[in-house]
Amino acid sequence: MSKQFLSLLVGAVMLVLLSGLPASAQESGSDADKTFASLDGNKDGKLSQAEFNRLYEMQGKADTSAQQKQQEFKTWDADGDGSVSKAEFTAKYSGS
Repeated sequence: MSKQFLSLLVGAVMLVLLSGLPASAQESGSDADKTFASLDGNKDGKLSQAEFNRLYEMQGKADTSAQQKQQEFKTWDADGDGSVSKAEFTAKYSGS
C-alpha cells in the first residue's frame, strides 16, 4: 500500500469519525487545545502549577487563593506526576 493511499485513507477515516460527533464536541476539543497552547508558556506539552494558574486569570478569577489553585491543580493532574498533560487538560476542560 502506498504512503499516499494510506494518508488518504487515514484522512477519510478521521473525517467520518469527526463528522459523527456533535458540533459542540468538535468545538470543545479545539477550544481546549487553544487554551492549553496559550497556557503552555514553555511549549513542553504539560502545564506546571504556575502555567495552570494563568487559567484563573483568563477566567477573571485571579483573586483565587493559592491553596485553592493548588487543590484544583491536583484534581486536573490525574496521574499525580506534578504536571497537567494535554490529555488530562482536555478531558477535564471539556467536562467543566
